[in-house]
Amino acid sequence: VHVYNNASILVIVEMTGSLQDKSLKGGLKFAWPFPTGRPSALYRFKSYLALSFVGVLSKAIFVGGANKMIVKNKETLIKLLKDRSRPLITVANHRCNIDDPLMWTMMTRREFWDTIDNQRYTLTAHNICFTKQSHTNIFSLGRCVPCVRGEGVYQKGMDFCLEKMEQDNAWIHIFSEGKVVEAPGRFKWGVGRLVNECSKPPLVLPIWVEGMSKLWPNHPPYYPRFGNTVNVFIGDVIDTKDWLQQLNNEEKESCRKKMTDLIQRSLFTLGEKSGCLPEGSADLVEAIDHTRNKYYK
Repeated sequence: VHVYNNASILVIVEMTGSLQDKSLKGGLKFAWPFPTGRPSALYRFKSYLALSFVGVLSKAIFVGGANKMIVKNKETLIKLLKDRSRPLITVANHRCNIDDPLMWTMMTRREFWDTIDNQRYTLTAHNICFTKQSHTNIFSLGRCVPCVRGEGVYQKGMDFCLEKMEQDNAWIHIFSEGKVVEAPGRFKWGVGRLVNECSKPPLVLPIWVEGMSKLWPNHPPYYPRFGNTVNVFIGDVIDTKDWLQQLNNEEKESCRKKMTDLIQRSLFTLGEKSGCLPEGSADLVEAIDHTRNKYYK
């Protein structure tokens, strides 16, 4: 526990639930699951089925008021998904093993089908979701992209997301804390790479999710709980053109780090404004981030 501005803030970061003790050494065990080039009509159909099936299952947890989700500023997200003139990166805190897909049940059936061609690609832990060939097939059809912990920002999953942003102005969703944690954690630098290296400056949308782990716990036994409320706070759109211009003279690595920090601060500030984090949380995460010493004089 650290004390900042007279507030005690828990900053112990630990893996929870199904994230514990599931390391896969040597990276992805199976062939890259996404087709090269434009996917065939059959592949797109199977992907639509996978996305729809998971969406229906996820909505079942909220049917009949069994649980409740309150979303603020949803219209901003839906507007961006329909626009598609620029790549979109949404970034959220990660407090529940299945934040994704549960958080996207905020969309009505009409909103989902109106944006079916622009549903998110999300970076997903290879040691959780890609441990079997069948799992690899299913999760990739649901637009989950393998991310291998320890391989850094230059790995195939990151390259794939960047390619989708370049070619299709795709929507990429990232839990930049890198794993399920119980308190704010320092962002991994992958999101900085996506922004800095995309030729079309992406739009960034921070999303704070509160209460998801109450309806799906991070520790056994794993089954849905009922009678809970999830609050989703969607922030303001960030046009990264201005940030890229500010960092134009930075070296590549420094630029990536500072871009990541700007996005990190935008999310944790949203958490503070939403009343979900103590005031000063964004400052505290930066204060205990020793990697900053190299890049900030």
